[in-house]
This record gives sequence, C-alpha cells and structure tokens, in this order.
Amino acid sequence: MTAAAIGASTLRTLAVRLRTSAPVSARILSELASELDRGGPVADLLCSHSAVHSPLFGIQALAGVRLLMLSGKAPELSQRFASAHAAAMAGESDSTALLAWLAARRAIVENAGEILAALDRTVQQHQPKTAGFLLRGLTMIGAQKVRLLELGACAGLNLILDHYRWFGLGWEWGDKDSPVRLAAVGPQPPPELEIVDRAGCDLQPRDPADPKHAMILQSFIPPEHDALRWDLDDAVELAAKVGVKVARSPAGRWLRENLVPPDERDTYTVIWHSSFWAYLTEDERNEIETTLTAAAGSMPLARVAYESTDFRSNPRLTVTIYS
Repeated sequence: MTAAAIGASTLRTLAVRLRTSAPVSARILSELASELDRGGPVADLLCSHSAVHSPLFGIQALAGVRLLMLSGKAPELSQRFASAHAAAMAGESDSTALLAWLAARRAIVENAGEILAALDRTVQQHQPKTAGFLLRGLTMIGAQKVRLLELGACAGLNLILDHYRWFGLGWEWGDKDSPVRLAAVGPQPPPELEIVDRAGCDLQPRDPADPKHAMILQSFIPPEHDALRWDLDDAVELAAKVGVKVARSPAGRWLRENLVPPDERDTYTVIWHSSFWAYLTEDERNEIETTLTAAAGSMPLARVAYESTDFRSNPRLTVTIYS
C-alpha cells in the first residue's frame, strides 16, 4: 500500500469510532481521507511526514486541526465547526459539516508548518479520569503510605490523584474541596491511604502552568467532547497550583536514578504508567523490568499499569507485586 492509502485507511478507522460522539470531527477525518485518495496539496503535505504510517496518524492530524482553532489561527474553521456542531446536536442536515471541512482544508494549507509540528508530537491524551485505574490498583495493593513514581507522566495529572475527589458506589475518597470531581469504580480505597512522595518523567513533559502546553493537551480532545475538556481544564489548573514537576528523561534511565529505597521503611513504592508501554522498544521494556526486579529486594515495590498490547487494542489494568 502507498503512504496515502495507509493514511486514508487510518483516518477512516478513527472517523468510524468518532461518528456518534464527535460527528463533525468524524466528517473532517472522512473528507481528509478522501483528500489523500485524490492527491493534491493536502495529501502531499501529510504524506511527506512519516506519521502517515502510524496507527495514531488520525489522532495527530485531528489534533493539529484542533490546535489551529484553539490558537486562533483558524477563525473561520472555529465558526464553521461551532455551527456544524450545533446543527448535529439538533439533528439537522450535515451541510454545515461540509462547510466546516472546507474551512479545515483551507486552514491546513495555510498553516502547513503547524500541521507538520503536530504530526511530530507524541499523542498525549492526558485525562485525569485515567488516574481512577491507578486508584483501583493502589486499593488492591492496600498500602497505607505510597511513594508514586510515574513513567510517561506528561503533565503529572495522574500523580495528583489524591487532590481529586472520587465518587464510587457508596464511597468517596480524596480532597473533598477539589474542583476535579470524578466517578470511580471498584472497592473503597483505604481511608488511611496517603501519597507521601511523587515524581515522574516523560520525553515530552508538559508544564500545566504554561498556557501553550495546556493548549497542546486540549488539542487531543475533539471539540464535541465537552465533559472531557472541562475535566482536563480543571485538572490542569489544579496541577499548576500543586506544582508537581515532571522530569524530561528516558524512562529507563530516570527509573534507575530514582528507584532507591524510601526514607521510611513502611512506605510502599509504586511504579505507575498508562498509554506508555506501546511506545517502547523491546530493549527499553527489558531495561525497566530489570531495574524493577533488581530493586525488589531493597523495598516494598509494585507496578500498576493501564496499558494495551498495541495501539489498536483496549487497555487492561495489571498490578504486579515485586516485593
């Protein structure tokens, strides 16, 4: 298959997934796929980038278009998209969606550099609700004091899960005054569970206090997904206040440097990662596993992961007790 055919197939796959929840975004992706089929300036631009071969190409392309709207560089597209979204919510004709696509096409051609920069970025669909799987893993471990180390931590939104308010079936946990209020599944966490230390690393960390970085994180949410955007905005604002820092470093090296016994012997060290493992090479995975195995004799240690085997399968929660 040609690069254009591979990219078009990926775009259409994502369009099908978004058709119900984000119909205008799905229409733009479908039209973009047809553009790759036909050839022309847009196809030449997108197919010039190696991301066209990635299963995440559709997410990156849509994020690039979305970022043009967020940054104010595509005002016509923002207007057309809002009209099309309103029409879709009202169950009206999708003719406005076609106008949104035409505006998107012009915006892509006029902002080629920004689109290529978006294709360079790692996908960071960084949602605070993902920390709910971490909370469930911590509940399974049952430790009272936890030192939390996150690999692929992005802006650190998962590292501050105790600053959110979680609502499960018959229970609540976390900061009762938190602006971030999220549903949770599973049993009630131990009331005495405390995160006594936290740190993380990422190859492309995002500073929640930097508006440009926050905008990049927002770009990975389709405009139609209002609730996700509100949760993200609240969590980013909270993370900026908490001040958690994420180091720029490869995960294997950072883990070797930071996985030392905690100051207090009754503290459980938990390594956490989500939507991260598939980005690593086999050598990088082995390096992390070797480091964890070697450290198991010197501290209580566990790993909580919410990962898929590849970019196409559904993620699964796993809890591994090393010591």
